[in-house]
Amino acid sequence: MTDTDSSQTSVTRWDVSVGDLPGKVVAAAESSRLFLLPDKTIEGVDLYQDDVVGLVKTLRHHGVDIDFASPREGRRYLSEFGATDVVAVIAIAVAGNLTGDLLKSVALTVWHRACSALGAGSAREQAGSANVTVRIAEIQRNNRETVVRGLEVTGQVADVEALIRDAISDRQPTQLPPGLPDADESDTAAE
Repeated sequence: MTDTDSSQTSVTRWDVSVGDLPGKVVAAAESSRLFLLPDKTIEGVDLYQDDVVGLVKTLRHHGVDIDFASPREGRRYLSEFGATDVVAVIAIAVAGNLTGDLLKSVALTVWHRACSALGAGSAREQAGSANVTVRIAEIQRNNRETVVRGLEVTGQVADVEALIRDAISDRQPTQLPPGLPDADESDTAAE
């Protein structure tokens, strides 16, 4: 993660669907809220790295509307990985469109996650030059359908906001076609 010589940037599509996201995230109102997605799920238990335990509180203190995608009783924290594994991929879901304010919140989330993974003694430059992959699931819906648009950005922590901004500046807004209710949405709405 701290290897700045291999700082390649890329922006690609992230193949994520409604069924890939926790029910809490899919059922969230379009309030432009961020959700920190688990690092992985094993046998129905969502696993987060232990450096995120205080991350949500820290981000809320800095004005970011964020929550864990998994309820407290459905998540566990692991401390078996090094900082490289912790910050390598950060997955976030957004209930609504990616606005300028949300981009700043995503960048702040990535920054704080890198700092917490590197430890309290890490320099600002070290966190800013760390390489990271950020996966963003943008959830849009109307009264009939839910559409998830995924974006994966790889680059240095300091460049994440600009990379995301450039990636979304050229795309057209997703128009939700009229249709029948999404089966995955109705299954998760009861959770």
